[in-house]
Amino acid sequence: MVTAATMTADATQSGHIRLGELLLDLGKLTEIDIGRVVHRQRESNLKFGEAAQAMGLVTEEDVAFALARQFSYPCVRSSETSFSPLLVTALEPFSPAAEVIRSLRGHLMLSWFDDRRRALAITAPRRSQGSSVIAANLAIAFAQLGERTLLIDANLRHPSQQALFGLPEDDGLAHLLSGRAQFKQVLRPVQPFEALTILAAGVPAPNPHELLSSISFSWLVESAAATFDVIILDTPSLLDYPDAQVVAARTGGCLLSTRRHTTTLQDVEAAKRIMEPAGAMIVGSLIND
Repeated sequence: MVTAATMTADATQSGHIRLGELLLDLGKLTEIDIGRVVHRQRESNLKFGEAAQAMGLVTEEDVAFALARQFSYPCVRSSETSFSPLLVTALEPFSPAAEVIRSLRGHLMLSWFDDRRRALAITAPRRSQGSSVIAANLAIAFAQLGERTLLIDANLRHPSQQALFGLPEDDGLAHLLSGRAQFKQVLRPVQPFEALTILAAGVPAPNPHELLSSISFSWLVESAAATFDVIILDTPSLLDYPDAQVVAARTGGCLLSTRRHTTTLQDVEAAKRIMEPAGAMIVGSLIND
């Protein structure tokens, strides 16, 4: 007779076997190891992952990544990708830093993104204050949620997204806005994040401000909203170039990235003043260490 307790035990055992198979696929356990772990688990009343860690066969990170794959939560190991270590939401999705990004994602979902507002500019008062890294991690976080996400590197002055994601040099935003490429030709899917697409900056352009001020750029932002749920635009710093003001005017809002002990209050106030004529709302700010 099959009882509820038996069904629960079978389901639990099945879950353990699945976790063991994933760790086997990752090269962290052998079939013999799995048998040893199951035996240890029964003796000590531990979960499979806990028993494997107690035996020194795997690390906490190994178990976390296996569980992520078990629940179809996209993430990658540094040994499997050319991603920059700064992409913590992809490489260290269970870290405190990634949790901060998820909290930011939740704030933006409640305060900004809806059926009408799908695009958001990410900027900073000055260079080297983390806005490009925030844009990349935020785009990954939305993609992990299943939102169809487009990350546009609109920083035609000092583009970073191509290097952060380890993408090859190719046509990008500058080619698209100058009429030398079609929209679909410059989009780059990012594996294993099925919901994430990147539009890199492309080759350096001599006239970035003019390109971003063009009707073509306005069309890009508006038309992308028909295909994507979330559009994140990485921009140059506000106080160094006029480009971010133009981009934010197209999106209607921006997120301000600052750096602890570096960004001054005067720069933050100046950034706010620059946004006012653009009619763009500063929907939030993040302090980077």
